[in-house]
Formats: sequence, C-alpha cells, structure tokens
Amino acid sequence: MTTNITSTNSTSNSTFYNWFGGAPADVQAQAGIQLRGFLLNIAVNLGLFAAAILAFFLLKSSAIGRRIYQPKTYLVQDRLRVDAVPADPIRWLRRIFTIRDDELILKCGLDGYFFIRFLRAILVIFLPLMVILVTVLLPINYNQGKGNTFHTTSDGKRVRWNVVGLDTLSWQNVDTDKTSRFWAHLVCAILVISWAVYRIYREKVKFIDVRQRFLTSPEHRLKASARTILVTNIPSEYRSKEALEALYDVFVDNDDRSRLTVWVNRDYKALRDMVARRRSLRHALEKEELRILRLINKKPRKSNVASPVNPVLEKTRDSLSVYDDEQGVYLEQARMSIASAFEQDCYEEKQLWQEYLKPSAASLITLIQGKDDEWRPTSLFRFWVSGEKRKVPKVAWLRAEIARLTVRIDALLPKLDDEELFEKQNSAFIQFDRQMAAHMACSLVSHNKAGRMSPRFLEVAPHEVIWANMGVTSRGRVIRTCIALVLFTGILLLWSIPTTILTSLSQLASLRDSVSWLFWLQNWPSWIIGLISGPLVSILLALLIQLVVPALARKLAVLVGAPTRSKRELITQDFYFTFLFVELVLLTAVSSSVVKIVPLIIDNPVSIPTLLATNVPTSANYFFNYLIVQSLGFSGSILFQYLRILYISLIWPCFTQTPREEAWLQTTIPHQMWGNVYSLFTNFAVIGENRFIFSVVSPLMLIFVSVTFSLFWVAYRHNYYYVQRNKVDTHGLLFNNAMSQLFAGIYVMEIALIGLFLLVRDSQENVACESQAVIMIVLMILTAAAHYVMERHLRPLYEFLPVTVEDAAVDAERRAFITSDDIETPPERPEHNRGSGSNDLEGSDMSPAKTLDGSSASPEHWKSMSTTAHNARNALSRLKKETAARITDVQVHLPELPNASRRREVADQLSAAIAGYPDELTDLTPDERVAQLKAAFQDPVTRESAPVIWIPQDRAGVSEDAIRQAKKYGQYLQYSNAGAFLTAKNKCEVTQLAPDTRPDWLLDWVL
Repeated sequence: MTTNITSTNSTSNSTFYNWFGGAPADVQAQAGIQLRGFLLNIAVNLGLFAAAILAFFLLKSSAIGRRIYQPKTYLVQDRLRVDAVPADPIRWLRRIFTIRDDELILKCGLDGYFFIRFLRAILVIFLPLMVILVTVLLPINYNQGKGNTFHTTSDGKRVRWNVVGLDTLSWQNVDTDKTSRFWAHLVCAILVISWAVYRIYREKVKFIDVRQRFLTSPEHRLKASARTILVTNIPSEYRSKEALEALYDVFVDNDDRSRLTVWVNRDYKALRDMVARRRSLRHALEKEELRILRLINKKPRKSNVASPVNPVLEKTRDSLSVYDDEQGVYLEQARMSIASAFEQDCYEEKQLWQEYLKPSAASLITLIQGKDDEWRPTSLFRFWVSGEKRKVPKVAWLRAEIARLTVRIDALLPKLDDEELFEKQNSAFIQFDRQMAAHMACSLVSHNKAGRMSPRFLEVAPHEVIWANMGVTSRGRVIRTCIALVLFTGILLLWSIPTTILTSLSQLASLRDSVSWLFWLQNWPSWIIGLISGPLVSILLALLIQLVVPALARKLAVLVGAPTRSKRELITQDFYFTFLFVELVLLTAVSSSVVKIVPLIIDNPVSIPTLLATNVPTSANYFFNYLIVQSLGFSGSILFQYLRILYISLIWPCFTQTPREEAWLQTTIPHQMWGNVYSLFTNFAVIGENRFIFSVVSPLMLIFVSVTFSLFWVAYRHNYYYVQRNKVDTHGLLFNNAMSQLFAGIYVMEIALIGLFLLVRDSQENVACESQAVIMIVLMILTAAAHYVMERHLRPLYEFLPVTVEDAAVDAERRAFITSDDIETPPERPEHNRGSGSNDLEGSDMSPAKTLDGSSASPEHWKSMSTTAHNARNALSRLKKETAARITDVQVHLPELPNASRRREVADQLSAAIAGYPDELTDLTPDERVAQLKAAFQDPVTRESAPVIWIPQDRAGVSEDAIRQAKKYGQYLQYSNAGAFLTAKNKCEVTQLAPDTRPDWLLDWVL
C-alpha cells in the first residue's frame, strides 16, 4: 500500500507542486524513521539540556543569578516573597517537589497553580498508559513483523516491505498474515479513550472545587473585583448612574441604592492620546539630558562638586478645578509663561554644562511656524508645509512641549463629565455590596431585548481593563470578529509555506534521492543531513511558532473586542491552539499544505479518515524530533533563561538606558502570557506530544511524552514559584479550556483509527479489520455523547458561584476578620501606616464617606467623574509624599565597591524601596482608601499625575543645575535626581523607582 502511494505521487514533474503542494507528505510514505538522525537529535539536545542545567546551578546564587533565577526573593512585596533557592541541587529538587498547593496559589495565582496542575494531569493520564501500551503493543508490533522482508502481491510480484528503523515498533510493522493482532490495538484504543475522558472529567470537577474555594475565600471576597461586574451593550436610556442603580438595586438589601457604585464609561481617547504623547516626550527629554551628562562625565573635572544626596521632590499640585469662568484667562497666562520660559531656555548662557562642552554639543531641532502661529517640528512627511523656520535646542523645546501638554491636560480634568468633550460609552462597571449579588446580576438576563446589556463579565480587575475596547457595540463586535476570522484564515493559508519547507527539510535524506534538482545533496555526509533534518528543523520550527504566532493571535483578540486582558488571553488561547492544531498537527501529519489538502477534502469529504490513516503513521519522524527538542532543549532553556541573560548582560548595556529604563529593567519581574503557554502545551498533549494519536499507532511516543512533561513540570514549578509574577489571572478558566481542547486529540485519534482499521489488508488483499472500524465508530459516538453531557452538566459551575456556598463563605469571613481582639480597643497605628482593620474594608466604601478636607460627602458627591478623579489625585499626592519620605530613609549613595558586591547592595536598596510602597488596602488611611475604591473602575488616565523628568546625579553637579533651570517653567515641569546616580563608567545606577511612579501601583493586585 505504501509503495503504491509513493510511486503515484513521485511521478509529478512540477517543482512548485513538490515544494508547496505537499511533496514532503508523499516522501513520508516511503521513508522510515532514520535511526541515525534520531539518535543524533537526542545527543545534541541532551548535550544542550545538560549544559543549561549546569549553567543554571552555577549561576543561580550569583548576583546576576539572583536577578534572573530568584527575583521573588527580594523584588516583590513581603507577602509574596519566598525563601532563597537552595544551593544544593538535591535540596533544590526536594524543595520543588514539596511546595504545597496553597503556597503555589498564594505565590503564583490560580492560573499558575492550574498550569502546573495541567502538566500533572497530563502525566497522570499518560504514565499508566505508557506502562500498559508499551508493554503490550511493542512486542505485538515488533515480533514477526514486516521489517525489511519481501512479500508477494496479489499479481504475483515480489516486493520489499521496507519497514525500518523505529517504524518496526509501530503499527505499520504488523504483517498481513497476522491481522488478528489489531484487536489488541482496538482494546488499547478503548483503554486510552476511556481513561482520558475519565481523567478530564475528574480534573474539571477538581477545577470547579478549587476555583470556588478560592473565589469564596475571605481574602478574595474583600477585593473590589469580586463584587464588580462589567456590563456592555447598554442602550442609551440606561447610560446613567441613576438608571443603572434603579435597574440593579433589586440585587441589594431593601433596594438600597447607596450600596451600589456605578461607573458609566466615557470615551477619553483625546485625553489618553495627550497623556501618551507626554510620556513619549518625557522619554525623549530624559535621553537627551542623559546624553549631555555622559559627555560631561567623560571630561576632566574642573572642581569636585558633589551632588546632594537628598532628592528633589516634586511639588504638590492640585488639579485645576477652581477656575471655572476664569479658566480661559488662566490658560492664556500659563501659555505665555511657558513661552517666555522657553525663550529664556533657548538663549540661556549661564548653564553649567556649557562650562564643560561647546554649545554645538547640544542637539538642535528645526521648528516651523504654522498658520496658527504655533511652532512645530519639521517632518519629512510634511515637506509641503511652508513657513518661517528656526533652530532651537532640543532640550528647551522638549521642556516647553511637556509643560504645554500638562497645561492642556490639567484644563481637561475638571471637564470629565462634559458630554461634548467625552461622550458616554455603552458599557459600565457596577459594584455591589456582596459577592453573591454580583454573580446573580451577571447570570440573570438584564434586558428584555436580545443582545442588550450583554455580554456581562465577572471578576474584572481594574488593571486588566482594555479601555480602548469599552465602547465596542454589538454590531461592531460582529464586524470585528468577522475581520479577525478572515485574517486568521489568511495566516493559516500563508503559514503553510514555511511549515512545508521545514517539514520537507525533516525528510531531507529521502528528498535528495527523489527530487531531481536536489542531486547535489547526495555528496553531503550523512551526519550533516541528519543534523539539518533533526535538531535544526525542530529548533527553527519552535522559534517560529512560539514567537510570531502568539503575538498575532493576541492582536486578533484585541481586534475582536476583548474588554479585559484576562478575556484577551482566553481568546488568544483559542486562536493559538487552533493554529497549532491545524498547522503543526493536521497539515504536518497529513499533507503539510493547505494547497493540497483542502481540494481533496472538498472533492471527497469521506476521505478524511483515509488521509489521516495513510499519513499519520509515517509522520512520526517529524514529531519524534520535535518532541525531543521540546523535552530536552526547551525545558532546559526554561530554567537557564539564556535569552534574558543575553538581554540583561550583553544587549541592554549597549543601549542608552535612562534611570527610568534601568529601574524598569532591575525591578520588572517576568510575567507569563497565559494564552501562549496553555495553548502550546495543550497541543503537545493533543497530538504529537501528540499522544492520543500516536499512543496506539506508535506507543514509543508515550515514553518521550512522559519525559517531556515531567521535565516541564519541574522547570515551571521553579519558574512560577521563584521567578514569574502574574499580571493577568483568569482564575483557572484557561485550565478548563485546555482540558476541553484535549478532546480534539481524542476525536482525531478516533477518526484516524477508523481509517487505519479500514486500510488494513490481509495476505489476500481483503479488508481485515471491518469489525474494529465499526467498534471505533460506535466509540466515537459515545465519546461525543460523553463530551456533550459533561459540558452541559458542568458548564454552569465554570464561572458562576452557586448559592449553596454563600453561607459557608460568610462564616469563613467572620472567623477570619472578627476575632476576640476586635472586641477590645485596638492600639493606635503609626502615622505612616494609618488604616482601619481588615474587617472594615468591604463596608468602607459603602459607609458615609468624607472628602479629603474633612467635610461629609453625600452620595451625590461621588456621582461626578471629575470630583472622583480629583479626590483620587489628591489622595495619591498625599500618599506619594508619605511613600517618598519612607524611601528617602533608605537611600545611600554607595561607594565604589567591587562589581558583584555593589550589584547586590544596589539590589537590596531597590528591594527596600519597593517595600516602602503600600501593597494592602489596610496600608491606606480611611480617606485614601475611599478615594481609591471610588475611582478604581474609572479610566486611569483621569488620575494621571504630571510627569517628573528623572535624571541621575553626577559628580560635576550638572543635574542639579538642570533642575534649577527647569524651575522657570513653574509647576508644569518637574525634575528630580532622587535615587539615580551616574557612575564613573557612565552607567546609570538606581536605588529606587522613578519619582513619578504611582504610589498605589502594588494595590492593583488587591483590587
């Protein structure tokens, strides 16, 4: 059968067809797995794995290793910190195996915990199957098989079977005289499917239990996100706080609307664009200031002027909410003041840097005067614009432009409720007084017309909101989805080209004999051919698949209209898994080309089982090699993290990093893009790690798959516990999707086995396994029925909490926060850590609030977006002062120590600075907490503070002079050199975060 297929396909004379029409798959049918290339692939990747593990153990306790391999020991808040990685490899491995589930959930979040559980679940499914199937099927496949023997065809010809290499251990080695052995394959297939479906069901039940216990835990119930829902597609008559409160007050006690907090979203795109431009200009100004400081730092010192250690703190600024009718006059005065300061800055000759450098050292920028008398930079893309031109110092123009933008932004902040400037969008956040009320409101139908006030979303954290998608309409969402699907289809079609080329290279040994224009490869040594067709192809494919495709899938998820980052990850998971399943599994195993497979299926849809049955067994070479790279090379690189080491040690120092960029590099902890990793490993589990298909066809695959997931389980437990921190948490929904996607592998396995059984011929060329095929058809129907019943039975529990858990959750909350100590008068808190007890949190934003000036605030006081944002900005300003005071106490400019010691000391100061930021709502005063919670679900651009230009202190004192020069712009331009230093080697060294860092940035994880 194999020989006939090969001879038919090899007669094609079209080079284009051979490369882009699926010739690699035709070659698959004539070639067994090359043992030499297989062993070379193992050797190369085993060497890479050993080198990565050795480097990991050598570096993990060093200064750079501390930053790379265990940042969660010092760069996170105290409640998330972990003990240092044990130096002894045995103790380290013991620690990895003994991390408790509750520790993983606390340190890694539910998505991190469930991903590690997903790896464990795959091992639980396949380790028992590996023992059974390898023991049963390998002897059946190998003993007295076809091998390299001759056989007589029905027309009397003697033909060699040519089943060689590892193929002698698989399905196609069973001789035509022993077709009764396929009953063993059927029994094993039934065992695989039954065990897999059962384990998927058990894991889903466990997922529901763990998720419900986490969501109803006292700590989680206190979060604002636990009691808040996002409602979209709101009709115009309900786009007000009063209308939404009247609609949803049925879910609170006594219809008390004061227990509801409503945020109707507005389109702040204009404000958001100005803030984004101001950030871009801030970055450009900091780079230009740093360039000048570095040029001076290379010059000999005229005098040893030491920069003061005390930071220059920003002045407290209030928003422009007091101008009203006089605002126009004020804005004009501010513009004139900035223009005057700009002119002075352009021609100032008493700047300290001019004592070290010539005036020509300053970068210049060409401005052109428009018809509105505004000076703007010239651009090559606007060459037709004419007008008066002038060259000015770039620093002066950047300072003035930032100041002008600050004035314009501050002028808009009191007008946040202006319908003409910022129209209302068709979405709103609604916060209830109880978690169960939010779940009830989200699960029940809100409007009598289909599609209105739907979909609704639970567990929306403020920092996860994609504000640009808050105004997407239902019609717009449909159009966006259609566009995204068309683009995704285009990606699938175009991606067949590189996939075809790489798959062809994996069969290079056969291609050089069958493709005429590749004759020149016949003189190449076999080991080179094996290296190219084995490790090289697998590494290239892994890089191509894991870098480019996820980024495209995430863009499509945003295009679809995902309202939150967690929803974006869920959509990305679906796109990415579909891509991997189609391109990396089906097309690679069947045809390697959409160009060939689609016409065949359209002409004869019934041929799908035959296509799978013909090509799946012979595609094992490709998947064996890919599996080895993933299990050894990829798992080792996950621990070693060579890309981060190269980036931090070699790539980053080559660029001009500002203090802000250096602080970002030193304090940012890697975070996992969950849509990527879940999809990738689900695809591994589905087909080639494709286990379901190859578990019966080629049971040897199970050994490699089990080793793969065991190594990944160890690597990811270390990374999630010691290294990575989650910015997005779907609370396990990705895990549930991944378990459901495993059914794709089961269905493909069943279809392939149906075709395989129908293709089996005995020595008389008669169909030998009709009964097995019929049983597989029945089994596939039963599998689909079980899948349907499982999803229908469990789906209501995936997202919503049942009413039965409410009483137990309330009791647990009382036990956690109402103790005997609460009855006594609590001791007075220190001034810098004022705040009420944890038991006051949930009701704090529901009780009568006070404004920051001490006066009582009625509910009407909080209905204005401008007022809410104003109070939040003032609260942040006060909190920033307190935080800056705490950070100042630990700032010390270190002496010139040896590199390793100095790096550790700097890291310790950064750690102490991070610890100075509040990371719990109890760290805030009642007024600050109320302001924070009331503005939590308001677009953060409305609370954006003015930027601080952060430059490093230098020995010549030029940074201090730059701060003095910037004062001519008044409150609209602020400089600081706090906690940043320029070393003798012209490198920036930072001991704190940027001065304009939001003081509540750590609170994002507790809202």
